[in-house]
Amino acid sequence: MFTADKIDDNELNNNKITHILTILDYKPNYIDNNRTYLYIYAEDLQSTDLLTNDFEKCFQFIDNTIEQGHQILIHCQSGISRSATITAMYLMRKYSLTREQAIERLIEKRHNWMIMPNDGFLKQLDLFYQMNYKIDKENQLYQEFQCKRFDLIEQKTSTSKFILNDENEKEYKCRNFHWKLFTNNDIQIHEENSINICDNKTKIFTYFLDWIDDIFDNSFGKIICPNCKIILGEYSLHGIQCNCHQWIKPAFVFQCQFIE
Repeated sequence: MFTADKIDDNELNNNKITHILTILDYKPNYIDNNRTYLYIYAEDLQSTDLLTNDFEKCFQFIDNTIEQGHQILIHCQSGISRSATITAMYLMRKYSLTREQAIERLIEKRHNWMIMPNDGFLKQLDLFYQMNYKIDKENQLYQEFQCKRFDLIEQKTSTSKFILNDENEKEYKCRNFHWKLFTNNDIQIHEENSINICDNKTKIFTYFLDWIDDIFDNSFGKIICPNCKIILGEYSLHGIQCNCHQWIKPAFVFQCQFIE
C-alpha cells in the first residue's frame, strides 16, 4: 500500500523540491527538516469540503513557494482527485481560468496519468469560479452547496433509521425564547445494539437543520439558539458518540429537558 512516507528523497532533491503540500486522510509520519510542509486532512469523498477553509490556505502556500523561487510537490494518495483539485484551484485563481480550462492544462502536462477529481470537488471548483475565486458564505449558491453536502454525509454515514411523518407532530423549542428548533420528524433514531433502539431522553440527535449556520465555518462547535443565544447542544461533522456507545456521523446533538 502506498503511503506518503515512501516519497523518495533523492527524487525530491533531483527536482529541487523544498515544499510539500499533502492532502490525505492520514498524516505522514516522516518529516524532513530541510523541507517545508503543509498537511490538509481530506477524504476523497463527494461530501468533503475543500472549498471553505482549504482552498485559501493551499493557494497561499503554493503561491508563496513559487514567488520565492522554490519548487513544490502537491500530492494525495494517487494524484488523481484531491491533489488535482487543489492544483486546478490554484491555476484557476492565478490565471483567471474556468474549471475546464484548468483541468485541461493539467491533462496536457500529465498526459500519462489520469486527472479525475470526484464530482463533489468538481462542483466546488465550479462554485469557486462563480464566486470570483473567493469564499462568500453569504452567497446563495454557497449555502445551497453546503446543504446538499450535508445531505450526502447523512446518506453515506448515518446509522440512523428514518422516522415517517407523524400526523401528531411534536415540536422541540428553546426553553427561553420558545422558538421552534425542530420536530420529531427531524430526529435521528439509531440502534443501541442489534435488538434495541436507543432511548436516550437527555441527548437528542437530529439531522442537519438549515438554521445551524456555524457549520459553514467550523466542522465542530456549539449549537446556539439564533434568538436568545443560549447553548442548546453541540455538533461535529466527524461524529459524536451517544451514551449508548453508538457513533453518529455527522452529529447534531441537543441537550433536552422535558416540561410537563
